[in-house]
Amino acid sequence: MTDLVTLIGTSLPRAAARWFPDVTWRMPEEERVAYLTFDDGPNPGLTPRIAAVLERHDAMASFFMIGSKVKRDPALVRMLVDAGHTTGNHTYSHVDAWRTDAPVVARELHATTAVLEDVTGRRVAWMRPPYGRFTRSMRRWCLKCGQTLTMWDLGTGDFLQRVTTDHVLRHVAGYVRAGSVIVLHDNPCCAATTLQALDDLLEHLTQDGWRFAALPV
Repeated sequence: MTDLVTLIGTSLPRAAARWFPDVTWRMPEEERVAYLTFDDGPNPGLTPRIAAVLERHDAMASFFMIGSKVKRDPALVRMLVDAGHTTGNHTYSHVDAWRTDAPVVARELHATTAVLEDVTGRRVAWMRPPYGRFTRSMRRWCLKCGQTLTMWDLGTGDFLQRVTTDHVLRHVAGYVRAGSVIVLHDNPCCAATTLQALDDLLEHLTQDGWRFAALPV
């Protein structure tokens, strides 16, 4: 399991970055600054708890949100923005771009952009494809619509049933580098692992001189 997370979550993205220069995998940093990102929210039973852990450690993050959930719980989105976090586009219903017609994916991206901008009053600058599965048409959409297709260079595997909080901490501590974009999940299916792992890694890494920033608006 450890080898699988290392391969899919970290080694493959780092190798793929050279082939897709229009995609953001890592931010340009020289100091000990990393970028926490959370997919699949907002979720009323979990998002406030993630925000509380971040606040406790004076950390910022970016939340890639599902449009239908934004429409359902706009107050959660405003809470995050008011706290200094940023939001990004994660399609309207978490569609798989590899299995969905390009026009349908484009409509999902447009719909999420519209609802996020209406709720936050801010331009949507970042987009992450569900499952990390992007296509050529999705890359073209991002270039046309001014959103940066955003992947990661450090996947934690927090959504896998057999991954423990200790594994997430050791994996992040072992692979984090300046500018790392770290992916976690604002998803009830992995809440127990994600929350404890987030608390542990923030405590450990901030003591080691790391700072956690949100993707810029």
